[in-house]
This record gives sequence, C-alpha cells and structure tokens, in this order.
Amino acid sequence: MAHDFSVEQYNSQVSAVWRATIILSIVTIVEVAIALFYMQAYPNGDGPRMLLNVGFIMMSLLKAYFIVGEFMHLRYETRALIITILAPLFFLIWFIIAFLWEGAEWQNNRTFWGVEVEEHRTPMQGHGAEGHGQGDTHAKPAEEHKGH
Repeated sequence: MAHDFSVEQYNSQVSAVWRATIILSIVTIVEVAIALFYMQAYPNGDGPRMLLNVGFIMMSLLKAYFIVGEFMHLRYETRALIITILAPLFFLIWFIIAFLWEGAEWQNNRTFWGVEVEEHRTPMQGHGAEGHGQGDTHAKPAEEHKGH
C-alpha cells in the first residue's frame, strides 16, 4: 500500500521534525547551562534545590511532549487514541508520587514515635539451607527496646 505525498506535505513534515529537534536541543542546552550555573553558584548544594528540580521537571515534560508528539507521531492521531495512551501514564506518575509521599509519612511517623527496627535471628533447626525464620524483623517502640 503506497502513500502518496505531495512535495508540500513532505516539506511540511521535514520542517516539523527539524523544528522539534531545534526546540529539544535548545531546551537541553538551557538545562545543562542551568545545572552548571547552579553548581558554580552553590558549590555546597545549599541553593534553592526545589526550584531547580521543578524547573528540570517542567523542561523534561516539554521535551517529552515534543518527542511523543513529533517523533512518535502522536500529534497526528485521533484524540481518543491520545487519551488512551496518555491517561495510564498520568495515573502511573500519580501513583509513584502518592507512594513516595506515603513512604515519607511512614518514615516521619517512625522517627516521631521513636520506632526502631531490630533483626531477630533464630537458629536453623533442620529447616534447610534457607533457614526458616532467619532474618525476621520486628518493629518495637524505642521505650520497650531500651528496657530489655
């Protein structure tokens, strides 16, 4: 099945690819320049790190938009297909952020309540090479642990 392109369509597609490539190159050069400037201005890393990270995330999303849109040809697909492909990606990113947030809260609660994790080892009593029960961990509040 042959696809017939006119010269104008071909030139339009070539110019769109070049435009996306130039935009990606400029954004990458800006990212590297900002990282080098940050390293020069704050050699100990005590600068506005959150602002830097948000900027890098935004520039990475911009680059992802151009890559997916132009080089993966998603820009030329129907809206339903675009939503079908991108919706799970947004949910995946949301799940990762939610799990990281929840993990940080668990860590904060353990620190706040003084919970320490200690490792209990039981002798292997003929349960094979893997040692049934070996390496069991139990969490105890710090107060109980200190008394024993």
